[in-house]
Amino acid sequence: MKLVTRFCSSLTLSLCLGLSIFPAAAQEPSLADVLGSTPERANAILYFDAPSVREFTKGTPLHDDLSEKLGEVRIAAGLDLKTLEPNWEIGYVTVANLPDANWLAKAVGGYADSIADKPVVWSPRNAYLVPNGNSVLGVVRPADRKLAGRWLKKETSGSAAYLQKQAAQGLKFISVLLAVDLEDVWSPWAIQQRIESMESLKGADLKSISSVMSSIKGLRVIASRKNLDECIISLDFGNSPASLLPVAKNFFVEVLERNHSSIPEASKWTASVDGNTLSFRGTISPATLDDMLGLFTLQQQASSLPTNKSTEELTASSDSAVIEASKAYFAKTSSIIKRVRDYSAGNTGERAQWNARMANRIDELPTLNVDPELIEFGANVSQGLRGNAVTLQQTNITSSTNAMINAGNAYGYNNNGYYNDGNSPLQYRAMARGVGFSAYKELISAIDQMEGDIRRRMTEKFKVQF
Repeated sequence: MKLVTRFCSSLTLSLCLGLSIFPAAAQEPSLADVLGSTPERANAILYFDAPSVREFTKGTPLHDDLSEKLGEVRIAAGLDLKTLEPNWEIGYVTVANLPDANWLAKAVGGYADSIADKPVVWSPRNAYLVPNGNSVLGVVRPADRKLAGRWLKKETSGSAAYLQKQAAQGLKFISVLLAVDLEDVWSPWAIQQRIESMESLKGADLKSISSVMSSIKGLRVIASRKNLDECIISLDFGNSPASLLPVAKNFFVEVLERNHSSIPEASKWTASVDGNTLSFRGTISPATLDDMLGLFTLQQQASSLPTNKSTEELTASSDSAVIEASKAYFAKTSSIIKRVRDYSAGNTGERAQWNARMANRIDELPTLNVDPELIEFGANVSQGLRGNAVTLQQTNITSSTNAMINAGNAYGYNNNGYYNDGNSPLQYRAMARGVGFSAYKELISAIDQMEGDIRRRMTEKFKVQF
């Protein structure tokens, strides 16, 4: 269930930016090419057109995160279906005016290398960058030289039929495409155990629903290039999901809530069935799209490349170079902190997921020529966010465990002799929210203090306003 939860967490769309700065689409590897080239078996693919996404997310953090240098992004990945974090990613990003490997190495603070007779760049941000000419940058993450070598030597492992079908479709009118292979992930028994207490399925034939859901083949999310009102989320099954249609929307919303996630706009979507496909159609928000794209990192590698300068300027350790890099790093970190503050979490579990993701964003920031004190500041903020995420998750786990233990003692006396009024599950959840909110507020207060302190120290040190 959790996979359907977060993966239905986002989208966007439409064209902007002169195509003349990018090579023709025919010169670039297709999404099918990317999927077919992976040495490990992928279970997810992502395509998005960055100019379209920037156009439809103006005034949002996602717009600022995507560099105007980016064109189209094509990624194949091996996702951990429990954490929804990629174990590995391989793909191509179109980057305007892409330089050679030596420039890239200096730009990211890494080094130029050669694998399978091809120039590559090791990046300290745990990736290999592979300039392919024609403004196409290949990226392999993590920076596993063996993995990169197998990819460059074209040692392929095959791919799921479901993903092959999705990757083969035309992308001319699509701004975003995400597809996840879910075949044989859940058994009918496991699903039935999870859905027995769901309000949205009261009175429904749970055995039949579990059978249909266990036949799921995959999940697909697409958005057109017209506007954010044209989003389709499809679940493809081996059997007809017609029996799910009467409860589909309420069931979907409840699944999101139970998995500590939410999509406010989901309640307004319309559900339909066509053959073995259950689809939801409607509007998605830039925040939802941001959440979805944030599962992947390759586009962040390309977005953070410095502007094209001479190699001498890139490696300069002068005060001006340090000031420029440090101000950029501080501005990005402050922007991420603001996103943590501004994020409207529906529950503590959702807050935990967002904090962990923002911690990863800070870890992804380039640090070449950045003042060491600022790097330490970023590391402390990242560590605080990640620690808070763990605290929130542990609080929720403890709350759920206590609620289950006391569920059998409703309207009676518990093992300690205290009267149980039958509302203990609600009480435990309320306590968890209280503890989680308190921990989060303490973290934000500490981060605010750190941010103010480092701003003053950097301003005083460099005599430039940070």
